[in-house]
Amino acid sequence: MAPQTSFLEVRKAIFILPVWQLIIGVVVGIVFWFVSGTQSAIAAFYGGSIGFAGSLVFAFVMFGFGRTDSKDVMRKMFRAEAFKILTVGLMFYFAFAKLGLPFMPVIVGFMVTLIIFFVALITIFK
Repeated sequence: MAPQTSFLEVRKAIFILPVWQLIIGVVVGIVFWFVSGTQSAIAAFYGGSIGFAGSLVFAFVMFGFGRTDSKDVMRKMFRAEAFKILTVGLMFYFAFAKLGLPFMPVIVGFMVTLIIFFVALITIFK
């Protein structure tokens, strides 16, 4: 049987994930800069920052404000996920409707940070 993961370990992992997503978003932006130019690099970084912002919002709503009671964990988790989806949706709206960023770099930047999120969760909480 695997040892029980403590609340502080989970909290630490959830706050480290957005940092890794931001680093990967910068790397994806640099790759797009070399391949397609400045506008694609900005779009790819913006896509990566969408994943970063969503994860950071989730972390702060779930763990950022005081101690979480075991009775409130599910309620806070649903609330955190709702705020995360709202943040991601608004950032995609601004990316395409307001900023007019190219579609492919934004989506690739977001998908890479999403993949990093799931890989990190699988490896941290195995």
